[in-house]
Amino acid sequence: MSIARRGNRVTALVVIMAVVGLLPATPSSAADTAADWLQSRGEPGYRLDLDLTADMLSPGDLYGNWHTATATLYVRTLPRITPFIQTGLFERENSDVGLTLGTYADLTSRLYSYSAFTTGGKSHYLQRHRWDHAFHYNTGPLIAVLAGGWLEDYDGHEDWYIAGGPRVWRGSLIAEYRLTRTQSDPGARVGWKHLFSCGWGAEGRSWLFVNLTLGQERYTATWVTPYEPVDHDFVEIAANYQRWLRPRLGIKLQAGYLDLGEGLDGYEKVSLGVGAFFEF
Repeated sequence: MSIARRGNRVTALVVIMAVVGLLPATPSSAADTAADWLQSRGEPGYRLDLDLTADMLSPGDLYGNWHTATATLYVRTLPRITPFIQTGLFERENSDVGLTLGTYADLTSRLYSYSAFTTGGKSHYLQRHRWDHAFHYNTGPLIAVLAGGWLEDYDGHEDWYIAGGPRVWRGSLIAEYRLTRTQSDPGARVGWKHLFSCGWGAEGRSWLFVNLTLGQERYTATWVTPYEPVDHDFVEIAANYQRWLRPRLGIKLQAGYLDLGEGLDGYEKVSLGVGAFFEF
């Protein structure tokens, strides 16, 4: 199957997910009400997410298919912070693992943050180390987001990024724009990207998020002699959907398409994923 046909199928799947996401998550029987559902859910202290993802790349004879399995545990029993741990198994040619530790923190009644540190295995397809941090400040009319981070690859690359933008949360709707500046070393290559995100739903019922990213990927290819600059303009669309089937049990679906252009390191990618989550 060509990557174009796969892209069309992903677009169709995104539309289906959007339609399904607009449907209300109905209780398990007609006698149940929304209040009964939420009362049965209570305030779970833990959440476990299990996800499987397949990435199909073109040209396939050069990049092949990638597969990832992840398990993420969130701990909600502590005051003001929600730590989490994620472990992932990545397979492409060989298998490798990665580990992420992070936390969400309510710093004040208006200010909260997200922090995460990731370490990969020894595969050059994984990031060796990565750190991400974001502040969210609720001004009332909107939420201001300021984020930054750093990552290091096994091939000697380092990326630093800073990002920011507004988020609006009104009832069931979440909309966000975020501008990101990334500098890649060696070479101090700078790229920009624009994220447009829209979500619809409610906790304990269902969530649907659709993201569109337009941007540039700029870095120096150090595995060729002499070193060669890489410049890609890319577009990516992704949809993520989760739905509670029971007060503490749900499913997840995801689909995505990335066009990284042609030339050195250029490819197209179709992503499909399924998962489940358990609250207890």
